[in-house]
Amino acid sequence: MFTNDEKPKNLQECFERMKKACETLENEYGYSKYAKFNPPATEEDIVKFESTLNFPLPHAYREFLKFSNGAVIDGLEIYALGMTKMPEDYVPDNFLPITSIEGVPERMAISIEDGNIYMFWEGIKEDCDFEYQLMNLLEECEGLIDSYRYEQEREERRKAGITEEQENAELIAKIKAEAKRIAEMKSRGEL
Repeated sequence: MFTNDEKPKNLQECFERMKKACETLENEYGYSKYAKFNPPATEEDIVKFESTLNFPLPHAYREFLKFSNGAVIDGLEIYALGMTKMPEDYVPDNFLPITSIEGVPERMAISIEDGNIYMFWEGIKEDCDFEYQLMNLLEECEGLIDSYRYEQEREERRKAGITEEQENAELIAKIKAEAKRIAEMKSRGEL
């Protein structure tokens, strides 16, 4: 999970970072069509859709629609307002599916009765936090980029003649120096 410094401060930052991460994966690491973001839904479109449901959409889904009225990210399709499908094979009739993954019996869906989002996996219903799911997706995208960058840096160090043993020795020296610094700060009462 994200450290406090890494975690997006709000949904808008999450969406923007996710879009940027997906573009990076496509442009720098050869992922073709990793993601597709649609233009945003208007407030008017969302209100009109909500009026047909007779309840407001969950906040995180509503905010996502204002950022991108539907998207496909690494195989996860987040439905646009006009794409919501009802009924659907993997969810009961009283639910409005809002996501799918091709070939996988997993769906996020909004309950027509209480307006909450639930996750269905092979027909089993569980509570679902849409914002949490989006944060996880962001973390996966950024983690993938981090692993590619680490491998590129590692390759560059090997080309420069730095061995894995030398890297490990440097890392151990850094850890020892940091431990010594912390111990000295403790002895001075700074920690």
